[in-house]
Amino acid sequence: MKDADSGFNQVLFWSCVKVKIAIVTNRFYPEVGGAETNIYFQACSLAKQHEVSVFCPKRIDAPDYEKLSGFELFRLKDWKNRKGEYPNIKTETLMPAVFFKIFTGSYDVVMYFPALSKNNMLGFIAAKLSGKKNVLCCFDWLDYSKIMHQTGDIDPNIMERQEAKWYQKFFLKRFDYIFAISNKEIEFFKKYNSSVGYSPVPIRLEEYDNFDAPNPREKYGIREDEFVFLSLGRVCKIKGQDIALKAFAKAAGKVSEAKLVFVGRQDYDPQITSEMKALIEENGLEDRVLFTGMVDREEVIGWLRHSDIHVIPVRFMNSGAVVVESWISGTPVLQSDVVDPNLVEEGVNGYNFRRADVDHLAEKMEKAFRNRADFPELASTGEKLVREKYTYEYLTNLYINTFKSLTD
Repeated sequence: MKDADSGFNQVLFWSCVKVKIAIVTNRFYPEVGGAETNIYFQACSLAKQHEVSVFCPKRIDAPDYEKLSGFELFRLKDWKNRKGEYPNIKTETLMPAVFFKIFTGSYDVVMYFPALSKNNMLGFIAAKLSGKKNVLCCFDWLDYSKIMHQTGDIDPNIMERQEAKWYQKFFLKRFDYIFAISNKEIEFFKKYNSSVGYSPVPIRLEEYDNFDAPNPREKYGIREDEFVFLSLGRVCKIKGQDIALKAFAKAAGKVSEAKLVFVGRQDYDPQITSEMKALIEENGLEDRVLFTGMVDREEVIGWLRHSDIHVIPVRFMNSGAVVVESWISGTPVLQSDVVDPNLVEEGVNGYNFRRADVDHLAEKMEKAFRNRADFPELASTGEKLVREKYTYEYLTNLYINTFKSLTD
């Protein structure tokens, strides 16, 4: 009977008491990037019902302390930027003050984004010494873009061969819980810690439900009746836009009047961009392939909503957040089979093709073009999954339930 009473009291405690959460991260709002935006909105979501404090190195000329969207933000001195040069875009930072903030703060749980940095290690030690729970939220364990740039390619199964360094093992084994955004990284972490789970990269439903994104077709001279293959993201080797272009060139004769639109910056990997433009000229596709360059968020959503299908030709990708964005916009996807986790079921909510296989992608482009009448149903099936498991509300509940289990 005492056990039952104890369980009831524990549930009652978590339903009535606000959890005090500290977030330690290497970059934060208003620095713009996928990870920074995600962490910011996670803090906003958690702060709706719980007490949240965020600690990050001071990278911009902004106040050391601010109250934002219901949570506290502390920008701590970066000892690697002693001259105070802003903005500071260097990857490596060191903020010793985070140790004392975590050690003396009355937090229940400390969350660390987006990997195991020196700052996160300092926070971890402080939390351990003061009896707080440590939770790692890892986005990418390795710098996959850097590996691709250095070696020219990347093994999709690279994590199977990875071995953590001795000091990394020390921390990984002692985290109370680890969240990861891909199945391969989950398996990697399980070699050192059994308390590991999947953390979906969510979208903000209100950004799509309450916003009538302008149709960008007219701006670029594309008729409403023309079929558009969209490829969204900065042009670079790891994103694989060159694969999509080669496949489109092969399929061009069978996808009559279809256009291929690349939305994103072109200066990140000049060599790939140059090679792609030469291929366009060589195949006489100047009037069927378009580069928009960098566009604002409003136009991005417009392309997601007003294209026919989104081609995601990546050589490597964790999370597949762009797949979720496509589905919530009402657009199906045609993706490389290395997107991890692979949420696409062939012919159910989209199409898959074999990584870097130009001929296979060309076949799937033709198939999609022929079967475009199925697109609304494919996108609707994907959208259902998004609304069930890829929202900030879902992620917040996942976190809080995990925190609850750590205290039982």
